[in-house]
Amino acid sequence: MRLLLVADVHDAVRNVKAIGGSYDAVIAAGDFTYRRRLDAAAEVLEALAAIAPVYFVPGNTDPPQLAAYEKGYIKPLHGRTAALGPYVVGGAGGSLPTPFDDLFRVTEEDLQRLLSSLSPAPHVLVVHNPPRGHLDRVGGVRPVGSVAVKRYIEERQPILSIHGHIHEDRGIDIVGDTIVVNPGPLKDGYYAEAELNGAKAVVVLKKI
Repeated sequence: MRLLLVADVHDAVRNVKAIGGSYDAVIAAGDFTYRRRLDAAAEVLEALAAIAPVYFVPGNTDPPQLAAYEKGYIKPLHGRTAALGPYVVGGAGGSLPTPFDDLFRVTEEDLQRLLSSLSPAPHVLVVHNPPRGHLDRVGGVRPVGSVAVKRYIEERQPILSIHGHIHEDRGIDIVGDTIVVNPGPLKDGYYAEAELNGAKAVVVLKKI
């Protein structure tokens, strides 16, 4: 199964349309708009859905109402799971508080509750906020990831865990047997591809 991994699109529909290739699904880890409106976020999701079915969580710049937005091939995963072929995907949106004017904030307790409610446990985890100590360095130094997310990954060991939020810490990491990915901000042309084959995943970082 071939997946397109994106995060932090921030209204860059032109970059969505510039992605080539064929995919079975799009996994989108939040922050679709800076415009603070549901219709603006939906515009980006609909552009992604023109590529393949979209499974998403909202980010901290998205309106909280986006967590329930479902239309055709667009499936929300905030506190939910969904089937994706033989796999289960699920996750949580929003972020821990930042110094900015976030629209969608969550606490560590919220993240723990949302993740523990996912049933069955997802093979592919999607959380806007990265896990503590993994792809979460602001300015290359200060870690701002979630302890609850890290603990969940350590305990449940999904095959793949996709995150965004920290634009400057794009990359691939490992937590136990889980591949952790920040595809980078699509607003700047960054994305990733994943090939799932049974319990194995291969991830490649890409740029438009």
